[in-house]
Amino acid sequence: MARKTSPKDNGQENLFRELRSFAEQCGIKVRCEKLPRDFGYRVRSGGCVVRGKKWVIVDRTLPARDRLDLLADELRESVNGELEIPASLQPFL
Repeated sequence: MARKTSPKDNGQENLFRELRSFAEQCGIKVRCEKLPRDFGYRVRSGGCVVRGKKWVIVDRTLPARDRLDLLADELRESVNGELEIPASLQPFL
């Protein structure tokens, strides 16, 4: 049975999509994947650099708020006051 989403979750999902779009406009690749968990290791979401390009890998199984916070933190580090941030995203960055 699918989990019901609240209006708050839907708002956070929409904000995450907007934040993701902004990140990609800034040249940051964002991938949402189901990250594997197995005995002996645990893969975590976060940023990395691959062949000189910034990437953010986000575990799509995380709650909406956690995904939003993770992407906002990575963007805050990358943008660092160098780009104009859309008004709707300014409270998060």
